[in-house]
Amino acid sequence: MKKHRVKIIVFVMTLSVIGLIAVQIFWLRNVIKVEEERFERKVNDALLSVAQKIDKEEVAERIIKKIESSSIDQNKKLNSAKGQKRIINDSTTHIAFIVKDSLIKPTANFQFRYLTRDNDSAKVTIVKFDSASHKTILINNNFSWQRKIDSIVVRKKQLVEDVVTDIIRINTEKKIEERLSVDKLNKYISEELKSQGIDTEFNFGIYKSYKDTLVLTKKGTDTDQLMKSRTRTFLFPDEVLNSPNQLIIYFPNKDTYLLSTVSGMLILSMVLIIVISALFYKTLQMFINQKKITEIKNDLINNITHEFKTPISTISVACEALNEPQLIKESSSINRYTSIIKEENERLRMMVETLLNTAAIEKGTLHLNKEQIDINELVKISINKFDETIKKKNGKVEIDFCEVPLICEGDKFHLTNCLSNLIDNAIKYNENEPIIKIKTTSENNLVKISISDNGMGIAKDQLDKIFNTFYRVQSGNIQNVRGNGIGLSYCKKIIEAHNGRISVSSNPGQGSTFEIYLQSV
Repeated sequence: MKKHRVKIIVFVMTLSVIGLIAVQIFWLRNVIKVEEERFERKVNDALLSVAQKIDKEEVAERIIKKIESSSIDQNKKLNSAKGQKRIINDSTTHIAFIVKDSLIKPTANFQFRYLTRDNDSAKVTIVKFDSASHKTILINNNFSWQRKIDSIVVRKKQLVEDVVTDIIRINTEKKIEERLSVDKLNKYISEELKSQGIDTEFNFGIYKSYKDTLVLTKKGTDTDQLMKSRTRTFLFPDEVLNSPNQLIIYFPNKDTYLLSTVSGMLILSMVLIIVISALFYKTLQMFINQKKITEIKNDLINNITHEFKTPISTISVACEALNEPQLIKESSSINRYTSIIKEENERLRMMVETLLNTAAIEKGTLHLNKEQIDINELVKISINKFDETIKKKNGKVEIDFCEVPLICEGDKFHLTNCLSNLIDNAIKYNENEPIIKIKTTSENNLVKISISDNGMGIAKDQLDKIFNTFYRVQSGNIQNVRGNGIGLSYCKKIIEAHNGRISVSSNPGQGSTFEIYLQSV
C-alpha cells in the first residue's frame, strides 16, 4: 500500500474517533448542564417555600396570641355574670335567659327574634316562680335557635386590625435576628430541600442589603462563597416599610453532587470513550505493525536473497575455475578454490541453520542437546572459522582466556553459532582493520564471555532494539552491509534458553562490547 494512502486512512480514522469522542463529551456536558438547571430550579422552589412558611408562621403566631388574649378577657366577663338571671315579672311565670356568647339584659318589653344563621345560639329557659315555696320551677328548656350577634363581627374586625397593627409594629421595631434563628432556618431549608429530592450539604445566611452585611449565617459558612451565590430569595416580601432581607444559600459540594446524580450515564460514557479509544489505538497499532512486518518481510527476503546469492555465486565461480584444464595441473590453485567453496558452503549452512533455529525458537519447538562444554575451546572453534576473513581485512584477534577451565552445560552447536554471529558482526560492521578482543572469566559461579571490537558502534537509543527479530540499525552505512536482522535475536534467545543473559554497551565510532553470562558447572 502506498504511503500517501496509508496516511489518508490513518487521518480519516483518527478524525472519526476524535469526532465521536467530541460528540460524546458535548452530550455529557449538556446532560450536566440540564441537571444543574434542574437543581437550581428545585433549590429556588425550596427557598420560596421556606420564605412563605416563615411569613405564614409569624402571622399565625400573632393571631393565636391575639385570640388567646381576647378569649381571656371574654371569659372574665362571662364569669362575672355567672349565676345571674334577669326575670320578667308577672303573677305566675318568670322568664330567665342567658346568651352563650354575651350577657343580654332583658327588659319588660323584650321581644324574641328568631335567627337563621348558625354562627351563635341563644339558650332560653322558661321558669315559673312558686311564691309559696319561694322557688323557681323549670317549665321549658327546649327553645334553641341560631343567632348572629353583631358584637362578634365587631370583635373579629377589631382582632384583624390589632393583628395587622401588631405585625407592622414588630416588623418596624424588631430586627431580623430577633424574628428568626439559625436552627429554625436550617430546619426549614433542610425539610424543603429533602422534599425536592436534594440531600447534600448546604450553607446559608441572611443578607441585609441596606447595611451590606450578613447575619444569621450557618456555622462554618464561607462568607465569600456565600456572597457569590446567585441562589437567593427575599424574606417577608410583603413588608413595605422595611428594607428587604435576602436568604442566600450555596452548596460546597455542588459539583460532586451533580456528578453523582448523573454518575450512571457518566460512567457508561467514560467506559465507551475508553473502549473506543483503546480499540482505535489497538487497530492503529496493528495496522502500523502489519505495515512494519510487511516492510521487514520484504527487507528480509531481499537480504536473504542477497546473502544466499553471494556465496552461491562465489561457489559457482570457483567450480567453473576448477573445470579449467590448466588449473587441474596446479594443486595449489585447486586447494585454494576448494577452500573457497568450503567456506562459502559453511556460510550457507550457517544462515540456513540460523533461520530454521529462529523459527523453531519462535514456535517453542527448539530442542537443546546439552552437554558439558569447555568455554575456552568453544571460543577457539568459533574464531578459527574466521581466520581467512580476518586476514583479508588485515585484522587481528586478541584472546585472554581464564587460567582455570570454564565448564558449562549447554548445546555446543547453538552456542558456537551464537559466538560466530557476534564475531561475524564485529568483522562486517567495521570500516577499519578489525581488532577483536575476546576475554573469558569466572564471576560468582558464572562464566563470562566478553567480545569487544573497534567497529562503528551503536547509538544508545537503538541498544534496546538490536535484539528484536528482523531489526537492523538504520544509521551510517550499516545498511550497505549484508545481514538479515535475525543474528542478534537468535543469540539472545539461545543464551536465555541456557538460563543465561547477554548485554551490550556501545558508543558510535568507538565500537561495541557484548557480554555473555552462563551458569558454570
